Amino acid sequence: MIVLFLIGVVLAILFRTLKHDYARYDKEEGLLDLDRDLGDEFGWKQVHGDVFRAPNQLIMLSAMLGSGVQLTFLALVVILWTILGDLYIERATILTASIFLYAFTAMIAGYYSGSYYTKYGGKNWIRTMFFTAGLWPGIVCLCAFLINFVAIYKTSSRAISFPTMVDYNLAIAFIWLLLVFPLTLLGTIVGRNWASEASFPCRVNPIPRPIPDKPWYAEPL
Repeated sequence: MIVLFLIGVVLAILFRTLKHDYARYDKEEGLLDLDRDLGDEFGWKQVHGDVFRAPNQLIMLSAMLGSGVQLTFLALVVILWTILGDLYIERATILTASIFLYAFTAMIAGYYSGSYYTKYGGKNWIRTMFFTAGLWPGIVCLCAFLINFVAIYKTSSRAISFPTMVDYNLAIAFIWLLLVFPLTLLGTIVGRNWASEASFPCRVNPIPRPIPDKPWYAEPL
């Protein structure tokens, strides 16, 4: 009980301090405001006006966000279905169910990627939709091809013959064209139309803050 009380006190102080900082930053009207004191600003406070700036690779981030939300929902559904049902009894049942559940939940990825992309003022939503629809299937197919080629090279008993691999990929492409692509398109349209305006806890500066050069030992190799 004492530990929980202390945690509550620390969180209350932290939230009060952050709320005060957000309120002060939200009242700032311009970059040349000479009345504010910048001497006590350090750490994250120096870049508070650049944290919520739209990223350079907005399409990539939107597609990864939508795919991540979809895969999280898919994993929860498969886990609950396996626990409550008999999905694990027959061989490859979980894999087959995961493929079709991924196809039917593609609208979730389109919705979140489209709404996030529109919220930051993106205009090329068609490219975002294509990238979202093909990001995860493309990664999975590429990895499967590479692993199977290695298995064939090593003459493994688990290797799949090339004609069979082509048949599997044609079946996956058929599912993608009939289910994943249309549902992603529908979700993107719904997401971009229902997306609300971005509401950030602090103002975004119109001019990015200059980043000082790092010393040579802090640069990546």
